Formats: sequence, C-alpha cells, structure tokens
Amino acid sequence: MTDFEITDTISSHDMTAIETAVNAYKSGQGFLPGDERDLAILKRGAGGRIVAGLTGKTNWNWLRITLLWVEPAYQRQGLGRQLMQAAEEEAINRGCHSAYLYTLSFQSPEFYERLGYRQFVAMHDLPNDHQRFGFMKQLADPGKGSKT
Repeated sequence: MTDFEITDTISSHDMTAIETAVNAYKSGQGFLPGDERDLAILKRGAGGRIVAGLTGKTNWNWLRITLLWVEPAYQRQGLGRQLMQAAEEEAINRGCHSAYLYTLSFQSPEFYERLGYRQFVAMHDLPNDHQRFGFMKQLADPGKGSKT
C-alpha cells in the first residue's frame, strides 16, 4: 500500500500545488475559473460592536451564504430577514441568479423557507441526532448575463 502523509494542517505551498493542479484540469475541460468575491453584511450596535452579520461568497453567478448570526437581544426584530435581503440584492448586483446555504436542524431551517428558499438536501446524524439541510433560491433569471 502507498504511504500517505496524513495531517490536520496543510502548508500554503502544498495547498497552492493542489489548487493549481485542479484548476489546470478544470481548464482543460473548458471550465473557466470563477471570480470569487467575499461578501459581509454587518449591523453594529453601540460602540461599533457587531450585533448581527452575514458572510458569504459570490462565484459562478451564485451566492453562497456561509454564516448568519443575530445576537439574541436583537432577534425577532427582522434583522435576519434584512441581512438576507441585503445579501440577495448585492448578489444580484454582482450578476448572481441564485443563492444557496447549509443550516442545521436546531438553527431554524423554517426561517429560510419563509424567505422563499427550498430544501435540496437533508443529511441525517450530522452531528449526532441533528440534521444538516441545504437550501437554495433563484434570485433572478439565469439568462440575464453575469458578472461573477
């Protein structure tokens, strides 16, 4: 059997080598590299402290929402919905036609359904007795050109 190097850390040099090889393969298949851009939408309270925020990335005409958080004292005031709407609007401005995200069963997946997202995957026992759900939503007509 081949000897493998197994590690929980990877050097930037090794990561770059793998990314370069994967990107070269994709390019050979006619797959163009994306224009990945970070996205952060923040709500600050007194003293500039973040009380709510959303992070994500846009790439290949899609918005991927990675984190959404609202401090408990600010919940149930519409901030989560407003953050999502702001992210969707910015994604459309960047040429995105759709959005997707993953959430856990204890993180109120119904919230995303109320915003028009539809579930496309459910993974059970991830972690333990919880589920992980994937949601997606079309934001605009995919044929309207793209920037990202």
